[in-house]
Amino acid sequence: MLWKRVLTAVVGIPLFVSLLYEGRYLFLVGMVVLTTVLLSELRQMLCRADLVPPSLFFYGGGLAYLLISYFAPSGKEGELLWIGLTLILLLHLLLFLVLFPKTDLAQLSASFLGSCYVGLLLSFFILLRKSEPLGFQEALLVLVATWAYDTGAYFAGCFCGRHFLLPHVSPNKTVEGVLGGLVSTCLVTLVFSAFFLPRSGIWAVVFGVLVGISVQLGDLVESALKRVSKVKDSGSLLPGHGGFFDRFDGFLWSCPTAYFFFKFFG
Repeated sequence: MLWKRVLTAVVGIPLFVSLLYEGRYLFLVGMVVLTTVLLSELRQMLCRADLVPPSLFFYGGGLAYLLISYFAPSGKEGELLWIGLTLILLLHLLLFLVLFPKTDLAQLSASFLGSCYVGLLLSFFILLRKSEPLGFQEALLVLVATWAYDTGAYFAGCFCGRHFLLPHVSPNKTVEGVLGGLVSTCLVTLVFSAFFLPRSGIWAVVFGVLVGISVQLGDLVESALKRVSKVKDSGSLLPGHGGFFDRFDGFLWSCPTAYFFFKFFG
C-alpha cells in the first residue's frame, strides 16, 4: 500500500499547494470541494451509526462557516463567525421546535456538531491564508507540519512501535509513533521557520509540539468515530489512504491550533 500512498501524495500535494498559493477564488473553490467531500464522508459514517443529520442544515452549516471566513472583511472574521455559529445553532433549535414531537434530537445534534467539526475547523485555514503579510507561509507551515507528523508517526510506528497508545480507540497507534511524529514535526518546523518565517528555534519547537499533539488528537477522534460507525475507512477516494477524512482528520485540528498560536505568539 505504500506505493499508493506515495502516488496519491505526489499528485495531491502539488495541487493543494498550488491552490493555496493562488489564494483567491480557485483556493476558495478547492476548499469548498474539500469541505463538501469531508462532510459527505462524515455524514455516511454518522448514518452508519444510526444518525441521519438533515442534509440542508448539515451541508449548509458546514459551508457557511467557510464562506463567512473567506468573504468577511479583514478584522471582522471572528465576530462574523460567532454570529454564523449562533444563527446556525438557532436554526437547528428552530427546526427541533417546528417538527416537534417527531424530531429526532440526536440527528439534529449530529447535524450541528458535524457541520462545526468540518466547516468551522477548516475555516481557520482560510483565516490563516488571509492573514498579512505572511499568510501563504503560515498556512503552508500548517500543511507541512501536519504531513510531517503523519509521515513520522507512520514510519516510527511501523518500525519501532511496541507500546500501544489507546488500543480500545485505535489498535495500531503506538507511543513510539507519537514520539516519531513529534520529532519529525519539530525538525520540519525548525527548518521551515529558518528559511521562510522570522521565528526563533524555541518558537518552532513549541509550535511543532502543539501541532503534532493536535494532529494526533484529531486522528484518535476520527478513529473513535469509525469504531462507532463500524467502518475501517471513511471512504475510498484516496488510494492507499482511504477517504479524505482519513487524510485530513488531523488537519482539522491543526488548523485552529496553528491559528490561535499565531494569534497569540506571533
